[in-house]
Amino acid sequence: MTKDFNIDDISNLASIHLEEKEKLKLQKDLEIVLEHVDALKNIDVKDEKIDIHPLSKILDLREDESTPSLSHEDAMKNSPETKDGHFVVPPSIE
Repeated sequence: MTKDFNIDDISNLASIHLEEKEKLKLQKDLEIVLEHVDALKNIDVKDEKIDIHPLSKILDLREDESTPSLSHEDAMKNSPETKDGHFVVPPSIE
């Protein structure tokens, strides 16, 4: 895994403004995270039994069943605005 990353690019993608002091701290923190991920790649787990529960418990999951739900009309009747059988919502991208 590469340690080549640009904090300015990351903060821009996250839409956050970082002061120079914050950038230096974040740079160090991300390097530590990447070192830990690199260390995990070296662990041999080929013969390990993988559980989905940390205590190896058997999870009692219910079966998926189709059950009746709201009719289309019932779902639409509390909407403040509908058009052609669909909810009308404000645009999220301008």
